[in-house]
Amino acid sequence: MPTLITAPHRNQLTLYNASCIDIACKPLVINQFWLYNQNLDAEGLKSSLSEILGLYPTLAGRISGNSIVCNNSGVYFEEVSLTSEKTGDISRLTIPKKQYQAEFDPKAALAGKSPLMSVKLVSLKDGSLLNVKCSHFCLDGNGFYSMMENWASASRGGRITVRPIFDDTVFPSALSSSGLYGQILSMNAKEAELFLQNEGMFRIRQSVIFNMIWQKLARIDKRLSSPVRVSEQEIDFFKNLAMKACGKPVSRNAVLSALTVKLLEKSLGWSGKTTVSMIHTADHRGRKSGIPADYSGNASFTLQPSTFEAGLPTEELAVLADEDIRRMLSPDIEEKYFCLYCAMLVKKFPYLPFDIGAMWCSHPTTFIINNCLKFNIYGMDFGHGTPAFAWPLDFGDPVRFWPAPPEEKGAYIYFTGPFA
Repeated sequence: MPTLITAPHRNQLTLYNASCIDIACKPLVINQFWLYNQNLDAEGLKSSLSEILGLYPTLAGRISGNSIVCNNSGVYFEEVSLTSEKTGDISRLTIPKKQYQAEFDPKAALAGKSPLMSVKLVSLKDGSLLNVKCSHFCLDGNGFYSMMENWASASRGGRITVRPIFDDTVFPSALSSSGLYGQILSMNAKEAELFLQNEGMFRIRQSVIFNMIWQKLARIDKRLSSPVRVSEQEIDFFKNLAMKACGKPVSRNAVLSALTVKLLEKSLGWSGKTTVSMIHTADHRGRKSGIPADYSGNASFTLQPSTFEAGLPTEELAVLADEDIRRMLSPDIEEKYFCLYCAMLVKKFPYLPFDIGAMWCSHPTTFIINNCLKFNIYGMDFGHGTPAFAWPLDFGDPVRFWPAPPEEKGAYIYFTGPFA
């Protein structure tokens, strides 16, 4: 049975009121596995985790409505010994099975009856498997991996790498200065919906919900492809081609986005006349006025899609993707869509910046890219060495950019659901 780990000292924070983006992420669970070729020290992990929970009072608290009571009730930690199994017995191609997973009850967590974070350490014959599950209500990818870096550093006797900022006035303050946000909130439902449609937002149709439920029941949403490895040499090759094509540098993200279109073009049978849409996710920390770089809550959302014709050369797609990402992240446009997105969430309008129906259908032409390359996923050294492998998060995003193991370099592209 798992044991409860609490912080040694109570943090000053007693109640954390969730933002509109926190609330939108409330049902989701971050589920990360790391495989080590070394045996990790369970007692050392528990001690350093207790220290870290002092910095993250929401993780050790309990949900109450749309708030977290920071009462230091603790998180689960479970140890299991499977010394007859080797690290090589655990497949790299699928998420490890239930026997390796930490105990986490999403419904009980939402009801305030169980922890918002659970850890399971499995000792193998020649290494360890570490699974950490965490409520997305508390942290997004940036916050989660920063927390894990802090935990790993504390385990090595090192310093805290990022000191999280818990401030539930951040979002209200950032939005209060927006005339657009206030304008939408003052509209009646009909006026607001018409305004959103004119701004290019898409209504979530009922038929899409049925399709999503069917794919979930058929477990299509659980499909995960083998990783497609893209080497640094390939990335540099297409960056150079794109530079020749447009005379200016393009990002690594843009090259991988273009390669993704070419991969899907073949597997999904897109013709040269097929219009496809790529959706990227933006992290507003340190970029949107009023949201600090070390803000602890959720601060990411999907941008409006970039639309292209399939069949274009990879370097042309990379140029178009780079231009569109830069345009969407320009200060004025980012400010506008940040306010639009938050207003939709607050007013509970069934709208998104993209057509979700074109993603959840039998012949999809729209996909979200979850780019995790900026996170230090392979740097989680708890004092016994870095992980040999890290599985991708099991979210439903159709495309994931994931760091390849350090010895391989480059990036992995994973596909899920109908795109797998």
